[in-house]
Amino acid sequence: MVKNSKHAFWQALVFTILVFVLGIFLGFFLENSRYDKIEIAVYDSEINLLDEQLRDRVTQDFRVNCELASQSLFDFADQIYTEALNLEEYDSASKLGDGLKAVHRRYDLLRMMLWLESIEIRDRCGTEFHTVVYFYDYDLEDLNVNAEQIFLGRMLEDMKEKNKDKMLLIPIAGNLDLASIDLILKDYGIEELPVILIDEDEIVSDLITFDELEQKIFG
Repeated sequence: MVKNSKHAFWQALVFTILVFVLGIFLGFFLENSRYDKIEIAVYDSEINLLDEQLRDRVTQDFRVNCELASQSLFDFADQIYTEALNLEEYDSASKLGDGLKAVHRRYDLLRMMLWLESIEIRDRCGTEFHTVVYFYDYDLEDLNVNAEQIFLGRMLEDMKEKNKDKMLLIPIAGNLDLASIDLILKDYGIEELPVILIDEDEIVSDLITFDELEQKIFG
């Protein structure tokens, strides 16, 4: 009986050690896999920055027609929005905070460039679409404000889904020490986030319903 108990003990011990070792290797593999994906995201963000600069020059220098320029703007905005959503998934699952923060900053610069391009296209073409810029806090610890940001973010996603070709949604983190973004926030007198800026004119800083926001954007 004692012999059987010892045998069972050693079996359990060996099994526990194997599970522990496999867990370490699995964790190491998953973290490496995330690191590889983040590294690819870094390269993608650099390419996208260059592509956006060239795309804007092509639109102006080659006098691309307004319909094509607007469609290209919306397509590129959707592309970087999707990439940024994927990045947020890595962000929540990875310990590589500083590297991810740098990629986030690149994507925010991309969105700033898109915003400026959208203003230029509307001025040049008289194109009827609305820009909705959502300034939020990145890596927020305040649970109440974080809940508010989640609520507003989802509402804006639903608004964009309902009005795909009429609304350009541009989420931008307002606390990543980017001079261009800080300058805009100061110019509008924005000191607390989150904030929604509609068509470079109306600021929404209080909680708002879907219908109320839709009325403010589309009238």
